[in-house]
Amino acid sequence: MSDTITISGGGSTAVATDELLGDAIRLGGAASALVAVRGQVGALAAELDAIGADRGGGWAEPRPAAMLHELDRHLQRCESDGDELRAALVASAERYGATERSIDGLWQAGGGLAAFLLGSFLTSPTGLVVAGTAALGLGANAGLAKLWGSTPLNDWIAANRHLLSDPNFVRAVRVAVDSADEFALGASHVPGAGALAATLGQSAKAPENASILLALAAIVGSRALVETPVTVRRAEGADRDGDGSAPAGHPSEGPERTVQAPASFAELASRIPGGEGPQIRIERYGEGDDPRWIVYISGTVDPAIVADREPFDMTSNTTGIADDSVLDALRTAGAESGAGERAVRAAMAAAGIAPGDPVYAAGHSGGGIIVHEIVRDPAVNAVGGANFGGPGDSAPTHPGRPVLDVAHDEDVIPAVGGSGHASPERTTVTRSVADELHRYGGALPAHTLESYRETAALIDEAEAAELVRLRELLAFTGGGQGAVSEWIAERAPEEREREESGGF
Repeated sequence: MSDTITISGGGSTAVATDELLGDAIRLGGAASALVAVRGQVGALAAELDAIGADRGGGWAEPRPAAMLHELDRHLQRCESDGDELRAALVASAERYGATERSIDGLWQAGGGLAAFLLGSFLTSPTGLVVAGTAALGLGANAGLAKLWGSTPLNDWIAANRHLLSDPNFVRAVRVAVDSADEFALGASHVPGAGALAATLGQSAKAPENASILLALAAIVGSRALVETPVTVRRAEGADRDGDGSAPAGHPSEGPERTVQAPASFAELASRIPGGEGPQIRIERYGEGDDPRWIVYISGTVDPAIVADREPFDMTSNTTGIADDSVLDALRTAGAESGAGERAVRAAMAAAGIAPGDPVYAAGHSGGGIIVHEIVRDPAVNAVGGANFGGPGDSAPTHPGRPVLDVAHDEDVIPAVGGSGHASPERTTVTRSVADELHRYGGALPAHTLESYRETAALIDEAEAAELVRLRELLAFTGGGQGAVSEWIAERAPEEREREESGGF
């Protein structure tokens, strides 16, 4: 398995592998040790000079004080060489980061232009013919698939699923979700649309586009992307379906499960629900009057865009991404937050988490979107969070509340959040899992929770100072044993969203 991770963010413009940053740290440590040794050598040489050791006749050449002065000069050269090499490593990381930013800028500019031209073309007479022909072809393919069970197109897609995991495809998706507004302006053919697209293109990105999409879905009365109320209940003991009632506080009366406090990202990732059974896990640590909590959030369970019973779906994800936009505050149609987030907040309240209690959140995929929403909320006393494979780059952050975003180069899901923005509170770790894709299976093997659990173990081994600091945050629990509760969330798809209150 590839054990190279790349680190960016955390208040730095550098982008570098952990090996490079680790070498820089070790060189810094060596330089500090040399300074200490030079101090000892200099002090001893000064004492020998004071007593005139080299002037006596009892010493053979070279004389002791002279030897120490020569040693000091060698140590000084070593210190200087080490500082120069360390500076070169840091400069390499900065150049790597600058190159990445330049490439991203070119992709964004090119993607915006391509989206505008594509929108303009597809709404032209020729484009309408092309689009209509393509739509008829896809419709015919769907009909043939029902009759025969297989078609050449479907067979080709199945045989080339690896294209969905190509890093260039992932990058193209990231640009595409940021360029929906340019596409719409191109399709509008209004005078000045090109200038408007060039002006607003970098301002309206994935969150803004998601918010507009939700507003349109609500206005036209679409069944897709329409939120519904949610309920949560605790899964008690071996009853993985829940008993229909949530306890007034946590831990509940009667026997309860206990667990050792996590001390690593690998332990965090191992406890994130995998999509079967309860979608939310909550652990309580500390004394009765000083509780500390960790909330684990499942990834997307149902990829459908029409809400059914499952709240961890694409409707919830889209709403969560839209929440990252300032524009979303102006949207009056539809729900204010995704069903998955509302379910997590309801479970937190039912578990007994008070607004002032320290909370750490960890989630996978769509759960990573919710992690960002929880951590940035001033009403929650969040210590920090970890997002494994969720679209987190566009999410705003809260000062003093660090978040770790982990994404694989071949995973398209983090890309649907767009290009995002840098933040001192956001540290991003990326890794290529190209050599391991055959082990994970599925249409999106780089997105599996299993693959992110392996990456979490590599992060634990990293020497980069930023990752060490983030790992040390987990000590906020105080260690020891904690109590576990698991929660099941459901939608009520037959009802429209209504005003809700209470909880976080």
